[in-house]
Amino acid sequence: REMDRSLALVGLGSAAGALTWWLARRPTWSKEERELREDLADAHILSHHYGFDELVWNHISARVEGNEFLVTSGEEHFEEVTPASLVKSSSANANITADVIHRAIYEARPDVGAIVHHHTTAAAAVGVMKSGLKLLVQDGAAFYGKVGYHPWEGVSDDYDECARLAESLGPTNHTLIMRNHGALTVGRTVAEAWVRYFYLERVCKVQVACGKHDVVEPDDAVLAHAAAQYVPKTNGDAAGGGGFTHGDAEWASLRRLAARVRSRRVLPVRL
Repeated sequence: REMDRSLALVGLGSAAGALTWWLARRPTWSKEERELREDLADAHILSHHYGFDELVWNHISARVEGNEFLVTSGEEHFEEVTPASLVKSSSANANITADVIHRAIYEARPDVGAIVHHHTTAAAAVGVMKSGLKLLVQDGAAFYGKVGYHPWEGVSDDYDECARLAESLGPTNHTLIMRNHGALTVGRTVAEAWVRYFYLERVCKVQVACGKHDVVEPDDAVLAHAAAQYVPKTNGDAAGGGGFTHGDAEWASLRRLAARVRSRRVLPVRL
């Protein structure tokens, strides 16, 4: 009866009519875009689960083709994001701060397939420290020689900032500490960019927890050796990297976690 009432409201009087109505409106994504949307939606759910989100602000995006990318409209809580609710950067609904920050990087870095930008507490705290990011623990080795810094210019609603953002990140860095603001990580995939941010926040938390205590800092030789262990292996060449690439081992289990979060079978955590 409720279905009949709903059909009547949209002018449909039969199941055949409903099917026709649905087929005309269903998404026409390619297999690749559908999988990308699913990864990106799960990344938003995971950021909410781990307490990385800030109401409807912050952005996680993924390149679709060329310099066009998928992102939220800026009006949804991360817990609400679905594959279908993501919009393309060319859409009139795309939010300007995401467009400025993310477009700057996609246009300058063809190697980047996804970007995660958050204002998490520890990363923001490190961003106001004159020392910048200190690599005190094993997880920090992945960031050795891969971190840029960008001065705060106010809310990013000016496209003139794009060139400066791209310059701050540089041609090979995968992490940008945004002074007095937050941080972002990039990756070839959503998995790589999101897991990279997860570890960035952990490294920042260790630094903040140490405060002004005397610490034992790894020397550059050890950090350089460990950093190479996080480089992706290429073409099966064992010498091409250590195989501990962000996201490779973690993402499948994280997607299962996202499914459980959606079904309310697990409660959010605050790291």
